Amino acid sequence: MSLDPAAVLALALRCAPAVAPETLLAVARAESGLNPNAIGVNRGAPVTSPPASPAEAAAVARRLIGAGGNLDLGLTQINSANLARLGLSIDDAFEPCRNLAAGAQILAEDYGVAHVPAVDPQAALRTALSLYNTGDVSRGFRNGYVARVVAAASGAGGPRTSSRPSTPTPPAWDAFGDLGPAAFVTTPATTSGAAP
Repeated sequence: MSLDPAAVLALALRCAPAVAPETLLAVARAESGLNPNAIGVNRGAPVTSPPASPAEAAAVARRLIGAGGNLDLGLTQINSANLARLGLSIDDAFEPCRNLAAGAQILAEDYGVAHVPAVDPQAALRTALSLYNTGDVSRGFRNGYVARVVAAASGAGGPRTSSRPSTPTPPAWDAFGDLGPAAFVTTPATTSGAAP
């Protein structure tokens, strides 16, 4: 079961306002194909059939984690090792609003690491995406994750929906194509310094 892109954008606006909704939509597309019940197994037994409901997904995740598995959960594929730090239960990870908020928190933290005054905001976002995927500033580029998110943001693999009015063709450096750098990842209200 996949969510409609417009529904994910609306949820992102409501549940994770510190991150541009288009950015979260692209991450969710690349991570789970917009499936809120998705389970990615990093270590442990494979998932034999896709869970049909959040309750079924949570039960499968509990069983696999209990057996020593390391999993990525829900829309933005929150790693099971991060649940406690993010204040999430396994059930919360399959609730789209909570999952998007947690994904946004991780991405904003990673952007904070990647964005320094001398770094272009688009380059910082790409580095933050690499960190989001691997915890490393370059491995997410090498494994193709950053390229997958950029492709998802450009509408590859499905229709693009936007909560913002259309704008003229952006410059080539604008990775996602419809956002200005100031509002791209975090809003000024959530940062301690100047807006990125």
